Order: sequence, then structure tokens, then C-alpha cells
Amino acid sequence: MARSTSLVSAVLVASVAQLLAAQTLPIPHDNPRLRAALDTIKAQEAWTIDQQISLCEIPAPPYKEAVRGAEYRRRLQALGITNVRIDSVGNVIAERRGTGNGPTVLIEGHLDTVFPEGTDVKVKRTGTMLAGPGIGDDCRGLAVVLSVVRAFQRANVQTQGTVYFVGDVGEEGQGNLRGTR
Repeated sequence: MARSTSLVSAVLVASVAQLLAAQTLPIPHDNPRLRAALDTIKAQEAWTIDQQISLCEIPAPPYKEAVRGAEYRRRLQALGITNVRIDSVGNVIAERRGTGNGPTVLIEGHLDTVFPEGTDVKVKRTGTMLAGPGIGDDCRGLAVVLSVVRAFQRANVQTQGTVYFVGDVGEEGQGNLRGTR
């Protein structure tokens, strides 16, 4: 019985891996704008960390993400994205239109934290180590989204499909999953 269960598990894993591999789009390594964007992302790590820290120091407990959301919207606009809105539940949605009929892509981080109102959100830095509520979950995600936007804008990356850059809210149980619905 254990052998057949292992065989079935192995077949399922192999099938899923094949399915995922078939759905993967190739990365065009010969595209100079994309290469420039990737190089920019690597070169602007200090800027990205500054974004991460400064966003994290804006309190955003569940259902109270509006201040961080407004700042995130402002930063997306400052990077040159003109179509940025905040929806009825507080998600910040920036649209960067593509040039054709390519796939639509969503890149997101979440604005809220699980920490209650009144939590000290000051980030402490010890060498390269950062410590603070939400610094990795998900202030890093938000900062990476901004880093990608900045790199795309600087390298003038053109995508065939539309890319949405999103800061969502309420993705966890305490937030009632309202932003991910």
C-alpha cells in the first residue's frame, strides 16, 4: 500500500511540474530594455530598502490601512504611473497599459499588517539586519513592487499586456480577505 501511494504521489508531482513548465513564459534575455530594468533593480537596492523602511513605519493595522495606502498611491504616481486609484475597500491599483494583446500581469504586495493599532512600528537597523513589525510581511513586497515600477519606467520597458501594480488590503483572516476578493 505504501509503495502505491508513493507512486501515485510521484506521478501527481511530475504531472503538476509538467503543467507548470508548459505554462511558463520565456524571459526574453535579448531585450535590452528588460535587461536594463533588471540591472536597475539590482543597482537600486538601497533605494528599495529605504522604501521598505519608510512604508513600514506608517501604521496599517487591519481595516486602518488608508494612510499607508494614500502614501503608496502617491509614490506610484511619483514614479510616473498616471492611472492609479484606490478602490472601495482600500486596494491601491496602478495600471500600466501594454502595447498589444499580451497577457495581463498583476504584481502585488499587501498594505496591511496583523499588528494591532498602537504597535510601535519603528524599524531598527543593525548592520544589514532590519527589525520591525511587518518589515518582511509585507513591507518588502510593497517596496519590491515600487522597485519594479521604477525600473520599468527608467528603462522604458514596453509590455504587450497590461501590468497592474497593486497594494492590497485584508488578505489575511483578520482583514476578512476583503482586498483579495
